[in-house]
Amino acid sequence: MNLLQALFLGILQGFTEFLPISSSGHLVIFQYYMGFKKPMVLFDVLLHIGTLAAVIVFFRKELKLMLISILKPQIKDEDYSNRRWIILMVILGTLPTAILGAILQREQEFLFKGVFVSGGGLLFTGVFLWLAEKIGSNSNKKNCEKQKITPIDALIIGVMQGVAIIPGISRSGTTISTGLIKGLKREVSFQYSFFLFIPAVTGALILESRKVSLISSTPSFPVCLAGTLTSFLVGIVALKILHKLLREKRLTIFSWYCWIFGGGVLVYEIAKIFI
Repeated sequence: MNLLQALFLGILQGFTEFLPISSSGHLVIFQYYMGFKKPMVLFDVLLHIGTLAAVIVFFRKELKLMLISILKPQIKDEDYSNRRWIILMVILGTLPTAILGAILQREQEFLFKGVFVSGGGLLFTGVFLWLAEKIGSNSNKKNCEKQKITPIDALIIGVMQGVAIIPGISRSGTTISTGLIKGLKREVSFQYSFFLFIPAVTGALILESRKVSLISSTPSFPVCLAGTLTSFLVGIVALKILHKLLREKRLTIFSWYCWIFGGGVLVYEIAKIFI
């Protein structure tokens, strides 16, 4: 892998990790067409470290207050109580993600081989985003959006985050969309999705890091650094874009992208079989 390829994949990871268009699906598809036959475990781990850092920086003020709410339980302020509740809901939502993740990891070779699963996953993501935007907009019109996440909400969103291990199914797309379908306010769905992202990705990084030592060759330091920094910087930009479009009720933009890109990949691969 050269520096330009690292920069491209860093940009790709930064945008697709947070915009609801599936980072795993895009990385599988582009690495496939770029000719990377072996999984680049170390490089993929570094890209995810970059995007994890982007989430922490983007939500740094709220995360700091959440940490204070835990360290100072004697504070009975309603805002701090709400933050403690969110932390509990994040822990609860992480449980089904971990269980599903362990199950789907056994099928990793099948899921990440070729591009058919990724293409189909993108089509699913497009449909899910479209439905969520329609249902979420109706909840807003009826003024019946929920401000507080319930344990049932947390478990269902956690399940959808686990399902998003399948390449092509967007993690941010499914978790935010599930929140909207469950009637949560857009800001609540947005924040909870990325608070849930932190333990899920941290756990995945720990598991993936164990595989790094098995790799005989790794990209050079400048290549790894370029990919990590790029995914971090682009990730922050992508979070701002998603936040803005979510508030403007424009998630269906990503539906069309997923349908066009995922459908295009499937049509191309099917055509290769018959031509």
